[in-house]
Amino acid sequence: MKILNEKPLSIIKQEKENQENIPISLDAIGLELVQEKLDHAQTKEMVAALGQELVKTKLEVANLKGGNS
Repeated sequence: MKILNEKPLSIIKQEKENQENIPISLDAIGLELVQEKLDHAQTKEMVAALGQELVKTKLEVANLKGGNS
């Protein structure tokens, strides 16, 4: 039989108690979530703007070459 968890039970219990003692502020988590959503929206907007710039640049290059590629 192979031992899956080599930690003593006392250490596992202590780790579990330490995790339970960590205070979780829902307000702080909510604020962090809002900030992440704003950052994500800003990133999406920047990607869209860069995509438009890329299309404009490709059209300018195509016009300079005199082709319709």
